[in-house]
Amino acid sequence: MKRLRLIGMQAERESLLRLLQHMGCVEIDEPPHLGDDPEWAALTRPDPGALNAARDARSRVEGALRTLKKYGPKQKGGLLKPRPVVTEEELFDDAAYEAGLADAGRLGELERQITARYAEQNKLRTQRLALAPWLALDIPLETASTPEVAVSFGTVAASADLDALERELAEKSELTQVLRAGADTQLQYLVFLCHRSAEEACQEVLKEYGFSRAALRGWTGTAAENDKRLEAGQAEAARTLEEAIAAAAGFAPRRAALELCLDRAVQEIAREEAKSRLLDSGTAFYLDGWVPVPEEEKLLRKLGEFTCCWETSDPAPEDYPVVPVKLKSNAITEPLTTITEMYSLPAYDGVDPNGLMAPFYIFFFGFMFADLGYGLLLAGACLFIQHKVRPKGGFGQLIRLMTMCGVSSAVIGLLTGGFFSDFLVQFTGMLGLPQPAVPFLSVPEGSGLPAPLLNVMEDPMTVLVFALAVGFVQIVVGMAVKFWMLCRDGQVWDAVWDVGTWWVIFAGIGLFALNLTGVSSVGSVAGIPVVLVLGCLMLLAQGRSAKGFGKVTAVIGAVYNGVTGYFGDILSYSRLMVMMLAGSVIGQVFNILGAMPGGGLPPAVGIPIFFVIFIVGHAFNIGLNVIGTYVHTSRLQYLEFFKQFYKEGGRPWRPLNIATKFVDIKEEQ
Repeated sequence: MKRLRLIGMQAERESLLRLLQHMGCVEIDEPPHLGDDPEWAALTRPDPGALNAARDARSRVEGALRTLKKYGPKQKGGLLKPRPVVTEEELFDDAAYEAGLADAGRLGELERQITARYAEQNKLRTQRLALAPWLALDIPLETASTPEVAVSFGTVAASADLDALERELAEKSELTQVLRAGADTQLQYLVFLCHRSAEEACQEVLKEYGFSRAALRGWTGTAAENDKRLEAGQAEAARTLEEAIAAAAGFAPRRAALELCLDRAVQEIAREEAKSRLLDSGTAFYLDGWVPVPEEEKLLRKLGEFTCCWETSDPAPEDYPVVPVKLKSNAITEPLTTITEMYSLPAYDGVDPNGLMAPFYIFFFGFMFADLGYGLLLAGACLFIQHKVRPKGGFGQLIRLMTMCGVSSAVIGLLTGGFFSDFLVQFTGMLGLPQPAVPFLSVPEGSGLPAPLLNVMEDPMTVLVFALAVGFVQIVVGMAVKFWMLCRDGQVWDAVWDVGTWWVIFAGIGLFALNLTGVSSVGSVAGIPVVLVLGCLMLLAQGRSAKGFGKVTAVIGAVYNGVTGYFGDILSYSRLMVMMLAGSVIGQVFNILGAMPGGGLPPAVGIPIFFVIFIVGHAFNIGLNVIGTYVHTSRLQYLEFFKQFYKEGGRPWRPLNIATKFVDIKEEQ
C-alpha cells in the first residue's frame, strides 16, 4: 500500500473525484495531523450541504421502495432474480436520477395520504364504538341542564339493578326520570333527569350505585344521527384509501428506475463523504489517501490528465497500525477472503493467509464432505446461483468458495468410494440385482477394478492416520511462515530456537519411530536417537532471555506449551476423519431405511418408497454436513493454522468506488 498526497485545483475537484470513484483504487483518508502551521490551519472542510442532500435523497427513495413493497404487486423471481446490467453512464444519468427522485417524492406523498387515511379510519371507528351504547337514545347528545332541570349522561356497572335505582330515586322525588340507552358486558348507559330541587338528594342515590358521568362533548344530534355521519365518513375514508393505495401500486413499473436511483444516491453519498475528508483553500484542495501498489501506475497516468501535483510514499513502520489492508487475490484465493474477514484481517506487516489457506481449506472441506453425489449437488447449486443471481460481496465469495469445495468433495468422494454413501450397493440389493461394478464406488470381489483409496467405513484407522498426517503438514507450513516472518524482521536466532527446535524434535521423533520399527537406523548412533536428543538440548535455548531461575521455568514452560500445543493441534485434525465417518454412516442409515420397506414389495411400489426416504434423508444429511463441515474446516484454520503465525488487527481498505445493490455495472471493454 502507498500513501497518496495530492493537491489539485478546486475547479477540477468534482471531475477528479468521479475519476477516483470510477477507478475504485483510492481510499481517501482523514488528513494526518499537520502541526501548528498556520497556512494548513487556515484550510477548511467542504460545505456538508451536498452530503446532507444526498442522504436525504437516499432516505426518500428508500421510503418510496418500502411503500412499493407494501402496496405494489409482489416481485417475481425472489432471491434468484438476476440484477439488471447497466452502464456507468446510465447509472450517473442526471435526468433519470431526477425523475427517480420525483417519483420518490410522489410516492412519499401517497404514503403520507395512506397513513392519514388509516389514522382517520381508526379515529372514526373509535368514535362509532364510543357512540354504540347510546344508539337507542332518541334525544340529542348535546342536551344540557337548564335552570329547572338537571340532565346527566352516565354509566353504572353492568351488575347494578336499575329497577331498584329507579325506586329509590322515586322515593326521593317524583320529579325524576332514568332513560336507559344501552349496555355492554361491563357497563349500563343511562340518562338521568330530575328537578333542581331534588338534585342533591338524587345525586346521593346515584353515588351509591356507582354512577359515573360520561364525556359526550362535541356531539350534536342523536347518537344514531352521528353514527350515520361517521359511517359515511368511514366509507369516504375507505374510498380515498383505496385510491391512494392503487395510485402507489401504479408505480410498480417504476420499481427498477427507483432502485437505480437509490444506487445512484449511494454513489453520491460515497463521493460527498470522501469530499468531506478533503481540505479546501478556496482555489485548491488537498487529498490524503491510500492506493495499492499494483494500481499505482495506472492511477498516476490518469492523474496526469489533471492540473494537480502528487506524491506517493511507502508507509513508515510507525504508521502500520493505521495503514489499510487489501488482501491479494486471484480466482482461487479471492473466495477465501470471507473466511479471513470473519476471523480478522492480518496486520499490515503480517502475512496474507488466503494463498496459504486455500489448498488446505478446499481439501479439508472435500475430505470431510467426501461424497461424489453430495459434491456434485453442492457445486451444481452454487454454479446455478452464481449464474442466475451473480452475487457480490461476502455472499458471492462464499458461493464461489462452496463451488470449489463441492468439486473437491466430488473428486475425493469418488476416490474414497462415496456416492450418496453406499447407494449403488443398497439399491441394487433391494432389487435383488448383482452388485454393479463401478471403479472406486462399487467394486465386487474379483472384479479387478480399482478399490477406494481410503475407506472410512472399513478402515477408519488408516483414514485417521492420514488426517493427522495432513494436519501435521499444515502446522509445519504455518511454522515455516513464522520462521520466515522472524527472519524478515531480523530475528534469525529467534526463528532457529523457537521454530527450528521443534522441527528437529519432530524429525527426531519420526526417525526414532523408524528405528524402533527397524525400517531405518538413520538419526541413531549406538541405539541413541541423536536427532531427538539434539532437539531436546535445543530447548534449553528457550530461557536465553531470562535470568537466574527464570531460565529453568522458561524451559519447562516451553516444553509444556510445545507438547500440549503442537501435539494437541495435530490431534485436532482427527475431526477430518470423524466428519467423514459421520456423513457416510448417516447416509448409509438412510439408504438402509429406504431399502428395508421396499425390499419385499413389487418394484413399482418399493422403488418410489425407497426414493422418498432417500431424498428426505440425504437432503437432511447434506444440509447438516454442509454446515458442520464449513464450521469445522474454518475452525481448523483459525485455531490450529493461524495460531502458528497469524498477526491480526488489520484495518480493511475501503476505496471510493462504485458499489451498487440493485444493478451490476457493465465492465468496460
